[in-house]
Amino acid sequence: MAEQPNAQLLRGELKPQLEENLKDVQKILNLPLNKDVVLRRYECEGFAACAIYIEGMADDRKISEFILHACKESDTGEAIAPEQRAERLMQSYIEIAQCVKENRMGELITGVLGGMTAVLIDGCGEGLLLETRGFVHRPVNKTSNEAVVIGSQEGFVESLRANITLLRRYVQSAQLVTERLAIGTGVPTNVALMYLKGVCEDSVVNEARRRLQCIDSPSVQGIGVIQQFIEDRPRAIFPQMLQTERPDRAASCLLEGQFVILAENSPYALTAPVTMFHLIHASDDTFMRWQYATLLRIVRIAGLAISLFLPGLYVALLLHHTHLIPLTLLLSIAETRADVPFTVLFEVLLMEFSFYLINEAGTRIPSQIGSTVSIVGALILGQAAVSASIISPILIILVALTGLGSYAVPNYGFGLSIVVYRLLIVLTGALLGLYGLLAAALALLMHLCSIRSFGVPYLAPVAPKRPHNPDILLRLSIRKQNRPMFYARRDSWLHGKGSASR
Repeated sequence: MAEQPNAQLLRGELKPQLEENLKDVQKILNLPLNKDVVLRRYECEGFAACAIYIEGMADDRKISEFILHACKESDTGEAIAPEQRAERLMQSYIEIAQCVKENRMGELITGVLGGMTAVLIDGCGEGLLLETRGFVHRPVNKTSNEAVVIGSQEGFVESLRANITLLRRYVQSAQLVTERLAIGTGVPTNVALMYLKGVCEDSVVNEARRRLQCIDSPSVQGIGVIQQFIEDRPRAIFPQMLQTERPDRAASCLLEGQFVILAENSPYALTAPVTMFHLIHASDDTFMRWQYATLLRIVRIAGLAISLFLPGLYVALLLHHTHLIPLTLLLSIAETRADVPFTVLFEVLLMEFSFYLINEAGTRIPSQIGSTVSIVGALILGQAAVSASIISPILIILVALTGLGSYAVPNYGFGLSIVVYRLLIVLTGALLGLYGLLAAALALLMHLCSIRSFGVPYLAPVAPKRPHNPDILLRLSIRKQNRPMFYARRDSWLHGKGSASR
């Protein structure tokens, strides 16, 4: 792979001569061609300095008031030794709280590109890196994909600093650790690894840090790409990390002993390790009384089973086991299919494709005409297909139930994986009947047992059996949930005797 432009300059250190450093900066940042970069020269205590920042990424008011104006007002005319100039500026003149000395050119350029301001000083081999970020970002608002009836209404935004602040508001503990990393060999992305020290297993945190540091892609565009790089089984269809846009859910994961990954420009968080049961739990289950949450989980699990097996069962019965269908129902199905020119398998696949084509079209088109597409797709096309004897009416009911069942799954990635396996089950049902369905279900169960999420079995604590709270398939009373989660540290300071986890 070709080396990054000006890589040698980026690996170098600052020189004592200001003009030499500015020449290197101009070459790296493509000046004067690049009009966004600002080089503001000024003097302080008889020596020259230069503030470097990117217009729009840094706050002009902070730079003017707390750097330029502060240095001018505090100028006493006292001579300062060249090697002490950076320290003197930082201690006596610049009035910005986050200010660090830096002698590496690459770190200074990375900070400038991220919205910070670099101050280079004549006669000194060190510069200052100042926190002056002031770019515009979306304010905290309601979640768009994980809506809840009861619970917090805040969602993550594209600003990494804002997302870290949101999590710290929910988990106000001195043991909450935030590690900053830059991943990507060409265009780096700032990432935060957050966990509760003493609650999350050290081995899990170390493995997460190692996988992040081993990402050697030139650029990493967001949380979804990071997930694909660090998950245990990249070829597995089921997601092995929980992707959420809700700070309250990410905070509950931290309290249970999981870690959270946040990335710049991504309004989502990644949490791990996870099990399959995390992916069928909804955020507002915790805020409801346990009777209501248990009822909704039963409905959710039933919808999941319907979505996964109902089309395959329909195909298997009609092609191989018609003797198992009650005679009245069989006659009704035969009557509705009398004029349909397609086979049962082709009819089911055609309806599945049409359903998700309408769904994808409704997702991608502008919101102003989204309702129009839904009406056209669901009513006009469906009614026309039945009237033209292309599709049987019972199949429309079946596909509608299947779609509703898949939408009952709270996690979007898990719902899509169910769609893929449903199509495979339909094909095995068409080929081998009920025996194919049983074989497909057994193969799916074996596959789920083989998946790990950072070393944690995907079906734990059911398979293998682990001590756990009564909050897996059903959610029982909060008073009975006094165990730490099985993947948290056994000596966790948070899950003492009599405490409640989730």
